[in-house]
Amino acid sequence: MFFIGTCIISTQGFGQEKTITLRYSNFFPVSHKNSIVADQWCKEVEKRTNGRIQVRYYGGATLTSPLQTYDSVIQGVVDVGNCVMSYTMGKFPLTEVLDYPLGIPSGYVATKMMNAYYAKFKPKEFDDVKVLYFHGQAPGIIHTSKTPVYKLEDLKGLKFRTPGISADYMALLGGTPVAMPMNDAYDALSKGVTNGIMAAYETLQGYKLGEVLHYSTEDYQVAYTSTFFVVMNKAKWNSIPADLQKIIMQVSEEWIEKQGKLWDEINADGREYAKKRGIKIIQLSPEEGARWAAKAQPLFDKYLQKMKEKNLPGDQVLKWTRDFLKANPK
Repeated sequence: MFFIGTCIISTQGFGQEKTITLRYSNFFPVSHKNSIVADQWCKEVEKRTNGRIQVRYYGGATLTSPLQTYDSVIQGVVDVGNCVMSYTMGKFPLTEVLDYPLGIPSGYVATKMMNAYYAKFKPKEFDDVKVLYFHGQAPGIIHTSKTPVYKLEDLKGLKFRTPGISADYMALLGGTPVAMPMNDAYDALSKGVTNGIMAAYETLQGYKLGEVLHYSTEDYQVAYTSTFFVVMNKAKWNSIPADLQKIIMQVSEEWIEKQGKLWDEINADGREYAKKRGIKIIQLSPEEGARWAAKAQPLFDKYLQKMKEKNLPGDQVLKWTRDFLKANPK
């Protein structure tokens, strides 16, 4: 009996020490700093759990395409996914307003806003996954290959790679939106399939778009962000012991700060890179910026109407978002 009892204790101890393996998918190129910081999250989780959790990191869309990442997490094809909300339009109707041309001042503010929003409103549209944290790109602006954009009229006839809701916004401005993953933008610009892109400065360096772009228009009055999520398969999350769940969430909370600041660091680097390459930087006048903002208003009207029809608190979310940005101007 003593021998049997010893075996049971040993078996229980072994079970408690069993290693949990997570597969983490990200579409950023492996050399991109957002990919590097995601890999650091994996290593930090491994370190703080003393190896009880091992995270296999797959960057550069090698495990799943960005268009499929969110569904792949839900289905358990991957355990953790880091992707952008605009690749899964329609799944997050309440949250999508965060990507609207609100005049986002920085990636840090955008990141803080997203996580504060989720904590306050707890939108049910993310109930299929375990949300670890959100992060938001630095201000998205206009970049073109051959035609400088000083005013609304300059956009007419130009084709722009635009993410998510920005496609509707570009159409209101007079340009032609073209949907495609960021990974395809370089070829599209170099071959003339598109004439420009709506994106943050960091893409000029991180995705080498500065090689095929020659003008940047700083329309900060209506700058947008793109909402990125880091989410885990819910069944996988529920299988993880509570003490390890706590560690994962502690690391994720720290990465909100880390990744928010990183967006602005790489964006500043991207702007300097643009200047060194001789890209002409154009700044919209306040008057012209007001014209662009007026063109964007139908987006917000449509959002409020859609949320009313779905019985979702769109009016509360939009007001809260604008108040947040007023209180955090930079």
